[in-house]
Amino acid sequence: MDQFDKIDAILHEGGLTPEERQAFIEALESDPELARSYAGWQQICAHLRGRLPDAHQFVLYSLVSGGHAGELSEEESEEIRTNWGAVDRVVESHPGFAEAAVQIDQDRQDFLECWAQVDRPARKLPSWSLRIAAVIAILGVCFVAVLMLRDSDTALQTIAAASGEYERVLLPDGSVAHLNGPATIRFDGRDFVRSVTFTGQAFFDIVHQSDPFTVQTNEAFIHVLGTRFGVRAQQGATQVVLESGRVEVASKAQDSPAVMLEPGQMTKVTDDAPPEPSTRVELENALNWTGFIFLRQTPLSRAAILLSESRNVRVEVDPSLANEPVTGTFAPDAEIEEILNALALALGTEVHTEGRVFRIAP
Repeated sequence: MDQFDKIDAILHEGGLTPEERQAFIEALESDPELARSYAGWQQICAHLRGRLPDAHQFVLYSLVSGGHAGELSEEESEEIRTNWGAVDRVVESHPGFAEAAVQIDQDRQDFLECWAQVDRPARKLPSWSLRIAAVIAILGVCFVAVLMLRDSDTALQTIAAASGEYERVLLPDGSVAHLNGPATIRFDGRDFVRSVTFTGQAFFDIVHQSDPFTVQTNEAFIHVLGTRFGVRAQQGATQVVLESGRVEVASKAQDSPAVMLEPGQMTKVTDDAPPEPSTRVELENALNWTGFIFLRQTPLSRAAILLSESRNVRVEVDPSLANEPVTGTFAPDAEIEEILNALALALGTEVHTEGRVFRIAP
């Protein structure tokens, strides 16, 4: 019996004979690795004890909730009546349990449909078989619950921005994710390991540290140290556009070579395909969906048009400054006055304001 089998057996009452139990105890004393593994299992069991619904009672609860109380025996009916309040409180503690209860009812129906197709002598369906599929779903219930507890205990955070909304998310290491909805980011707020899962649209500004930072989407892994880049993960594809630094983009498909991006390059990962070769792009256009304004030696007249459109104001430029090149990166929440003053300072000019009309002039 290997270590996993030993642990699995001893965690179930009656799983070991007295002789096997004694042998296991002796193995714990002689094998530190096994002892540590078993101690970890004990901690998990102690942690979960009392926080999950009893598996058998949860099945009965799910059947009654699904309108199948008539399928219960008298003993089962009495059991769930006695324990209904306790089980109901646990189920109400997290939406994952309610969803699992619905899944149990669906699994029951799927089982009955499959049973009806079996070629067998006509006979009444055994009462116990009405709950076979539901019992199978208990493993899924426990999995949902363990995930729920893990999320709670490790402070897993989920932050979302609805379509058309902007959300600035400060990560525990000082990095910033600028969500341009629809977008959702998840990370461990307590034990942050410079890793996030993401879907939607965002621009990431990652602080440089010795440990790499990873952005995981449905299709790709994006590894960086310190850099600024846009990620668009939607409809089965992940697009990455790099503004500064270096980024490695890898597909989740096995044995797929990664692509290294340089500033001003982009790549795309679709489903299980490898990343597309890097291509050169104009940041102003390639990252316009981020809500950021990217100016790279952009004529001031062109910058004025971009600012007018993005901030719903009117920006005018003195003809003598129209071709002056300007460079800068401005976040979606940057105020128009802040942006124009920065540009005017770089050019040695001034900003004249009248209502919602701004004019850059000598």
